[in-house]
Amino acid sequence: MKVVTGVGPVGSRLCFAVLMTVVMWALAASVLTGTWYLASRGEGLVRPAPDWRAATLFALAAFRNTAPGSPPVGCVLDRLAFLWAETLTALCGTAPVLPGARTTLRPDDETTDGEPEDRNARRHG
Repeated sequence: MKVVTGVGPVGSRLCFAVLMTVVMWALAASVLTGTWYLASRGEGLVRPAPDWRAATLFALAAFRNTAPGSPPVGCVLDRLAFLWAETLTALCGTAPVLPGARTTLRPDDETTDGEPEDRNARRHG
């Protein structure tokens, strides 16, 4: 009778694939959280934010290529994590551009001392 100790080649590949799935979802969640935070503050286009999202987009592709056994495109790892994380990261990278540009390009007469003007004060005298 053979006693199996340790994880072995199949178990270690499975563990690494599960770890890769968790890491890809964590990266996508962090990009989504960062995008929501920046968009909810209404500060316009904050310079490092697009760079960070684009870097994550390309980092996910490089990370996927480190999967054990060089699986073909369309494998279970892709369907569970990679394609979803790439899509979410790409959407988060492009979605805030138009509202951010509109906020950034707003004329200066709409703000006073960096604070938005009170539109109700203008109506009520």
